[in-house]
Order: sequence, then structure tokens, then C-alpha cells
Amino acid sequence: MMRVRPEFFSWSRQNRECYGANLPETDRHRLDAALMKELFGARMRSWKREVDGNKRIPLRELNRWNEAILPLVGIGEDCFYLNEWLGSNKTILDFSTLRDYDEDDYGYQENARKRDDSSYASKPYRGSLYLTWARLFVDWKFTYATLSMAAGYLISRLEEMATDIIEMNISHRYVPGKSHGKAKGENFQWDMRLAADGQEGLLEELQYRVFEYIHARYDVLLTDWDRANKRGVYWVDTSEPQERNTHFIFTDKQALSAVRFRSFVRDCRAIERGTDELNDAVTEEETKVKAFITQQHRELLQTFDPKIKRLRRRRKILIHKDAFEDFK
Repeated sequence: MMRVRPEFFSWSRQNRECYGANLPETDRHRLDAALMKELFGARMRSWKREVDGNKRIPLRELNRWNEAILPLVGIGEDCFYLNEWLGSNKTILDFSTLRDYDEDDYGYQENARKRDDSSYASKPYRGSLYLTWARLFVDWKFTYATLSMAAGYLISRLEEMATDIIEMNISHRYVPGKSHGKAKGENFQWDMRLAADGQEGLLEELQYRVFEYIHARYDVLLTDWDRANKRGVYWVDTSEPQERNTHFIFTDKQALSAVRFRSFVRDCRAIERGTDELNDAVTEEETKVKAFITQQHRELLQTFDPKIKRLRRRRKILIHKDAFEDFK
């Protein structure tokens, strides 16, 4: 910072946080260059150059970078940084609690659904955090965090399990379609298709039924956990050999109201709950989804007619050529 904005250290904490949350683009480039040189010497001059050169940035160095920059871009006691889009002209400083952010984002998503589908019926807010990424210091140790509602966490576990069970029943893979990778202006098309040795129709029908089941369970679980009103958070350690990771799983919207960004760790500890009840809920839901998939697969083997296809709208997915440039 002395090389880029030396007066930074004479500012109040409030002004420093405001600067970090709204880092000017010119200062960002200069800071990147200075920090790159300080951390890595001449080996790397910029993230963009490494990405453009198709070089894999070592995880250890990526972690060093994220840890070094966190005190500038994070806020509060833990240097909390929410690694998500917060909306146009908004920063984390515009939200006091997790619920303030989450409810604002939920409203945005609901409005988008209404624009896309005029018949869409809005649902009440019950908390909507789902695999939201953050970075912070926990007991002064740099940590990657994932934030989810309990219902969302359960669904993520069900989706993983369902994928494995379906693969066990119908072996398949994804292969590039005829349009995959084709340039469309500044975008390229994503077109991966299922290949299942002639069982593609049966596989797609099974996947559709499982998707509908999990989608319905998600809505039920959101309501059940919201009504239970446990007002707590579970800490699940998901660390890997080279990095610390923690999944913070919130029971309901009242728990989100109790956690402020500026005192995230302290507030979470005040409402922390044991993970046994969460693990019991995971086991119960996994048992149900396994039974459902087994039953549906058995039924399809007996009744599925490949000549009858469910009408579905195939979406065209376009990805901007620079979409992953700042993914770090």
C-alpha cells in the first residue's frame, strides 16, 4: 500500500474499509503488480498473464495471494470478505447482517424469476444462502468459508449422492456436442451432451424425476427448518491438506439476523450448535433419496418407452471469454 496509496494508513478505519470495498481499478492494477512482485518475485507478473499463458497457478501461491490481500478487501474483526456479486453499486458495507444481504439477494432473484415467467408465484423468504463463498480469518488463521442454509446444505448432499447412485445404475459420461466451444461474438458456447451407450432416453427421464424430487424436498426442508426456529449455526470442517475450509450452515433466517459481517466469527460462536442433529438429518434424507432412485429406476426398466420423449426446452448456454479471468 505504501507504493500505491501511502496516505491509506493515515485514514480512519471506516475510510480504509470503504476504500477496500470500492478499490479503484487503477489502484487495483498497481497493487496487483506490487504485491505480485513482493510475494512471487519475477516468477509471475500478473494473474491475467498466467491465465492467458494457460499456466496453472499453484494452489499454495493462490492461497498466499488471497491471504495477503484479505486485510485490505475484508471488513470487521475477521477481515470478512464475501466472494459474491452484491448487486450494482453495492458493497458489503451496505449490509449489516447476513440476513440483510441474503434477503436483498433473494428479492433480486425472485424478481428475475417473475420477469422470466409471468406465471411464477413468489415464495416467502425462509433464508436462501446456498454454497455462498467467503474468506476470513478464524482465530487469525486464513480460512475459506462456504455459507449455506441447512436446507441448502442437505440438498447439496442429496445432489452429490443422487449423481453417484444414478451413475452406478446407468453408466454415462458427457461428451462435446457439435456446437461446443464455438465462438459467438465475445462468448463461446457450452454444449456438452450425455452419452450412455444407447440408454440416453432412460437416463434423462431418471435424472428428470430425481431433479423434481430433490426440488420438492428443498421447498419442504426450507419450510420445516424455518418453522423449527432453532436460531443456530453448524460449523463443518471441510479443510484440505493445503488450505483451511469451513462450511457455516445456518438453521433459519433468524440465525442470519444474529450474525453481523463485522463480527462474523464471534456471532457464529454465540449461536453454534452441535453437528449431530445435522448429521442425523443428512442420514434421513439420503436414505429417502436412495430409496426413491432405486424405485424409479426399477419402474423405468419395466415401463420406459424410448419412442416417447418428454418435451423440454433446450437452453443455449453462452460463456463470456473473460468469465474466469478474475476467478481467484
